[in-house]
Amino acid sequence: MQKFISVILLMCYLHVASAQVHVNNPVDPGDTELTSAIAFVSAYFSDFSPAKKFLPDFSRYWSAEDCGTYRIPDHMVYALSTSVPTYMLGEANILMAKPEQNYIHIKTMFSRVDSAGRVIVSCITNHYITRDASGAMRFIDPMKINSADWRTTSVRNIIYHYPAYHHFDKKKANTLATSIAQLENDWHLQPIGINYYFADTKEEIEHYRGFDFTIAMGNRNKPTGMSDGIDNIIYCGGLGENYLHEVVHIYLNRLFPQSPLIEGLAVFYGGSLGHELAWHVKRVAQYLNAHPEINLNNPDDFYYLDNYTNPLSTIQGLLCYISFTKGGIDGLKRTMSYTSLDELFAKDYKVQKGDWDRFLRKLINDAAQ
Repeated sequence: MQKFISVILLMCYLHVASAQVHVNNPVDPGDTELTSAIAFVSAYFSDFSPAKKFLPDFSRYWSAEDCGTYRIPDHMVYALSTSVPTYMLGEANILMAKPEQNYIHIKTMFSRVDSAGRVIVSCITNHYITRDASGAMRFIDPMKINSADWRTTSVRNIIYHYPAYHHFDKKKANTLATSIAQLENDWHLQPIGINYYFADTKEEIEHYRGFDFTIAMGNRNKPTGMSDGIDNIIYCGGLGENYLHEVVHIYLNRLFPQSPLIEGLAVFYGGSLGHELAWHVKRVAQYLNAHPEINLNNPDDFYYLDNYTNPLSTIQGLLCYISFTKGGIDGLKRTMSYTSLDELFAKDYKVQKGDWDRFLRKLINDAAQ
């Protein structure tokens, strides 16, 4: 599903290389505070572009405190895609701007029109703008506004943030802490301080982050999450205090930035969408046996099965599992050091590109037994 969404988002990015800002609902030009806020947020959106290496100078828009705490103080920037900023995934259409308490609230839709004339909406965002002591406009993190009544609990190197209705499950948190300690020991890593935000559902956590809608919303509820390896933040819904998959991304992604198996490594350790790797392998095996037309000589094309299993990350996870069972952590390190599947299959399995389909189908069927 994540790969499927990524393809759609990539299409949005290719269609709109940088955000163009429109105002859907006219604002009284005499209301200088609202017009100034619209100009401020419009300048911010326009500051995201390939010509400027995607990211703007955040100190022009965010407080010194936020910029000092985070490398990227805007936590919506990579909420939809880990490679393309949210504000470049469609044209920006400001839906409304209005004063609320001590700030201006601006709601914006990012969308594109496809070749058939259909509107494809990437997301609807909420931004909050105030003035600092000097009178300069600055953004307020939506989480500060939306999660004012949240609770915070620290366990080992994790700072948990969660809604007031939630009864903190110390047992789950301790289970995650034990898994992290083992991960650090196996890979000879130091603890990483992580801020871990969670709620019951993906839609809920996205709302707290500042979204009314994202293209990944909908379908039946299932555990989902996203990690921010730049500022060591995890956002997840559905697994409470023990979302090991995203923790693995925080710890190990930075070790193997060129590996084609990054997602698979997290699936190997922490499962996917609420189920362990073995569960997904069986489903992929069943699906492939029913669909002989699928060509695994190009496994990247097999990125969608249904709402519950990502076949591509399952195959990647299985390759990590096989490397671990054969060579332990050293075997995993070797596998993750390859920068392409061509290299991995040729060196570890002596299989050339044209034989991948046969090889992978047998690998998956054997593992599913």
